Amino acid sequence: MPELKLKRGDVVRLEGMLSLRVKEGNVSISGGLHGKDSKIVVPRAKSLPLEAETDAVVEYALGAGGSLEQLPERTIPHEWDVFIEDVIQAKPLIIMVMGDVDVGKTFFTTYVANKLLRQGIRVAAVDSDIGQADIGPPSTMGLGIFERPVGLLYEIPARAIYFIGSMSPSGHMLEFIVGMKKMAERGLKEADMTIVNTPGWISGGPARALQLHAMESLDPDIVVALQQDKELEHLLVCAPPAKVRRVPASKKVRPRSREERAFLRELLLARYFEGAGRVKLDLRRVRLERCYYRTGQLLDPRTLGVHASIVHAEKLPEALLVVVEGALDREAMHRLEANFGQVKTISRGSEKNLLVGLVDGSNELLGIGIIEEINYAREKMIVITPVKDGDKIAAVQFGSMKIKPSGKEVGAVRPGTF
Repeated sequence: MPELKLKRGDVVRLEGMLSLRVKEGNVSISGGLHGKDSKIVVPRAKSLPLEAETDAVVEYALGAGGSLEQLPERTIPHEWDVFIEDVIQAKPLIIMVMGDVDVGKTFFTTYVANKLLRQGIRVAAVDSDIGQADIGPPSTMGLGIFERPVGLLYEIPARAIYFIGSMSPSGHMLEFIVGMKKMAERGLKEADMTIVNTPGWISGGPARALQLHAMESLDPDIVVALQQDKELEHLLVCAPPAKVRRVPASKKVRPRSREERAFLRELLLARYFEGAGRVKLDLRRVRLERCYYRTGQLLDPRTLGVHASIVHAEKLPEALLVVVEGALDREAMHRLEANFGQVKTISRGSEKNLLVGLVDGSNELLGIGIIEEINYAREKMIVITPVKDGDKIAAVQFGSMKIKPSGKEVGAVRPGTF
């Protein structure tokens, strides 16, 4: 393997795909200390700065797109290290990190947590970038604990995950706020402090509401504004000034294209579902959440007075819910509306490929799955999932994304469709 000899203070940008081993000396990667025989892998579309803390020698191997670039100076702003010193003194419980897309929020979180770990401070991280999730699979919010130095956040095992049901908070803001609060509180039970990494959705009415209600719900001790200019000021004006810390973004943040984001999301999902099996669930035993289906009074479809192919019917407070083969014709719809008022229809088979969360009896998320089929007459559901023990599944939470086990996204439904 080729070697790179470094002097103390040298800075190298690592671009994946790349793997390296520290042969001599000590280096810092994402703020974490790595000594002799430490191994680091930088995946495709990721980049990290390596800083030599002593004279050092590293061995490396380059994959597709991989490269090393020696830089003339540090890419990490001095203000980050000043902030860390302040945190060590102040000992906050919750730090909320805000910023636009591609400003390096995840790297900032990793760097700060690694540096604090070197001071003996145990840090929990909440990863709420649900589309590019590092802790847990995409569509979930994950909690991890820093117990060793890592280069990338995804190296931290998930201690707990919360199902959102989509790759974006849009349409799932209630789940998002609840999940963020639950994960932050769980983190404080297992670590000295929690850093909450928020999504880069910062402008527009729904984005404002999400960020401000997240801030109100978390009540963080410190709000970190990671900015390139003043793009967060419309949000910060609503925060207590004493809590706000404005810090500059890293000088070498690598922006991701939409194509790269889609590739990474598909790759993460494909890895998650690799080796998944089919689990058959009895819907008389397993409860359903975040849906209308099976929350009303069951009706015999034959008593509805129409000749349409209705395979399931129930009376909800809001409407009559029917599952139909194909679609209801106008005459059948008019008759049902005359007898029941509003009618909500689900087409049999439209549930295929829907992303769902699988929850145990303690309301802990076991993992995610993909609906293959619902047999409405026999009250059975088949789910493709890496969760092996179907007997542990106590509830199914409906999402709004449709994906295949290959990770390919094949559509979406409006929340509340089912």
